[in-house]
Amino acid sequence: MSTTQTFHYEVPVFFTTSEGQTRRIAEHIAGLLKEHGFTSRAIDMASRAAEAIDWSRVRGAFVGASIHMQTHQRQAQHFVGRHAADLNRIPSAFFSVSLSAASSNVDEVRAAQAIADAFPPAHGWHPAIVASLAGRLAYTRYGFPTRFLMKKIARKEGAPTNTSRDYELTDWKKVDALAQQLEDRIRKEGIAA
Repeated sequence: MSTTQTFHYEVPVFFTTSEGQTRRIAEHIAGLLKEHGFTSRAIDMASRAAEAIDWSRVRGAFVGASIHMQTHQRQAQHFVGRHAADLNRIPSAFFSVSLSAASSNVDEVRAAQAIADAFPPAHGWHPAIVASLAGRLAYTRYGFPTRFLMKKIARKEGAPTNTSRDYELTDWKKVDALAQQLEDRIRKEGIAA
């Protein structure tokens, strides 16, 4: 006889990641929420824990995914599609991570925000906040073809091209502000767990 374990978090931070930066951002947000008195955890959308959340105890939620080839990961699409009703019931936020968000080209920054803005409603979700965040130039995590392509793009953008190391582009103050914005909304709406 198997028992199904459920997880109780007031503000889970769901994520899916390719090179690890979205995970780092999710863990940072969960850490801030814990410091402010919430039970929170960064949870990979592909994990069993993501499907075992007791949504009746959730007061708010973050979902984070990264952009690759003009789209977000399939895992994020499936997760949000399955849980749109749960997410719509509470204050929620979506954060989209990309290198384009750090571009010096205003059109690329706008395009990254437009991709982020389009993701939730395409899956039936209407978050209170949608943010486009810069990621990390993770040369050491890329395979040869990706590293070559990313170096070429970086050169064109005036970004670092030394492929022996990674470059942090995330604006952590913006991440802190995003966490605070949803926290304020959760407290204002007073959804009891």
